[in-house]
Amino acid sequence: MSKFTRLYLRIPRPKTLFGLISLQTGTELISLALVFNKVTGVYGLLAILTGFQLSLFQLTTYVYCIGVLGTLVYLIPHIRKQTPFECLALAWLYAIDTVINGLSTVAFGMDWYFATATPNATEIRPSSLPGIVAEGMEGLRREAAVHGGVVPQETAASMVLITGLTLIRVYFCLVVMNFARQTLQKYMQLMILEGPGVDDQVGPFAADLPDGEGRRGQLGRLMVSFGRGYWMEYSEAREWVAGGSSRKPSSAGTLAGEV
Repeated sequence: MSKFTRLYLRIPRPKTLFGLISLQTGTELISLALVFNKVTGVYGLLAILTGFQLSLFQLTTYVYCIGVLGTLVYLIPHIRKQTPFECLALAWLYAIDTVINGLSTVAFGMDWYFATATPNATEIRPSSLPGIVAEGMEGLRREAAVHGGVVPQETAASMVLITGLTLIRVYFCLVVMNFARQTLQKYMQLMILEGPGVDDQVGPFAADLPDGEGRRGQLGRLMVSFGRGYWMEYSEAREWVAGGSSRKPSSAGTLAGEV
């Protein structure tokens, strides 16, 4: 059962982006795409200067986009540096944003469906969906208004489009997460080779290690505590296995992924 779980039920771990681009470059491209997506928050707040009235939902969405944008500006340079804490934080940021984006997509889709199913519906509440999805749904809303209700063919096409974009977003999330995982594991192997070793529960974020000091260390320990088996597993490299003796040098003289 354990072998079946390990092979078939574990979180997918892409080695490249679409089989063509390295994880590091792919993570950079994915992060830049998220930056362009969140720039809409800046333009949304600028609408206040024109006298446009924003709802509480819109204002919250735009402030959230700006917060994510600022965090991305700080974290993206650390992708090339392969700093474990920042790369791990980027993975969590992208994962959380993916969940929020998915929930927004579901809420908007349901809102659109019930609104267009009502003959007198003329307006749909705004959403924080990506531009391509929002524009497609808006075009479909206008088309449905002309026909007096939901158009089955267009509805099916829109659902396929939304599902496809959501699956791509999930795949991007897995790429960013696996890059952060590899960065963390390589850093831990370096610590093992240099002597101090790492804790098998919190890795380099142990309280007695430099990366485990202060709030940075607390946040690092919090991030690895969720999905510890994913972040801390070393069974693929066969050099460091969670639960084993972690405070002694590894017998291998190379880093994970290196020959």
